[in-house]
Amino acid sequence: MELLHVPPFSCVGSARNELILEIVRRIIGFLSIIGSSFIVSDIVKKVHDGNGTDPYQRIMLVLSMFDIIYSIFVPFGGTWMVPKGTGWRWAVGNTASCSAQGFFYMFGAFGEIFYQAAISLNILLLIVFGWTQEKFAKKVEKPMHVIIITVALIIAIVPLPFQSYNPFCGQCIPTLVWKCSIKDEKESCNWVLRGARTVAVVSDILSGSLLIIALIFCTVAMVWVYLHVRRQEVKMQRYVFRG
Repeated sequence: MELLHVPPFSCVGSARNELILEIVRRIIGFLSIIGSSFIVSDIVKKVHDGNGTDPYQRIMLVLSMFDIIYSIFVPFGGTWMVPKGTGWRWAVGNTASCSAQGFFYMFGAFGEIFYQAAISLNILLLIVFGWTQEKFAKKVEKPMHVIIITVALIIAIVPLPFQSYNPFCGQCIPTLVWKCSIKDEKESCNWVLRGARTVAVVSDILSGSLLIIALIFCTVAMVWVYLHVRRQEVKMQRYVFRG
């Protein structure tokens, strides 16, 4: 007997855990959408009222927009966008909705990661290297936005023509759908029915690598800022003591 092998959503342990996970996902997604919407609304209001915005605020604006996109399609959309035939709880989608979720999963996630790094870069240059927001806007901001959005788009688009956005544990990500057979009560999966092995592997490596690089950069940048501020504080204390 042949079947399409999709890792069962019971990978969380039980039907009860499935229900709890889906409810928690949607609550988290909804709260994230609301929180980021407030940030977007506040910055847009400042622009509408004629008040200027600095690069930090504009980075926060785009970061919040990426978060809204990701939250709508992934934690909040959840299994609603997963193909109905997979049998996961509340799955009512199809192949097209699965591909859409996968695209916005990658686009939103990488956009958020890159803009978190951009915030760290902004703070590092301002505090440690003495830049002004005007200098950052002139030398860094525009190419930074272009590079981040372009790279996030490329990463999200590449899996589409290879049909590599497929369901896995209740959401659609770059992965494979296997063609399996059951013989003598043993399941054997030997053929890729949908997706590309290379794209799936490269996506996993790229996602993990960029996440680690971003985390290291943000950590190093914030430690650097802390040490710089600490040194300045010690110098001020010595100056006050001598005075």
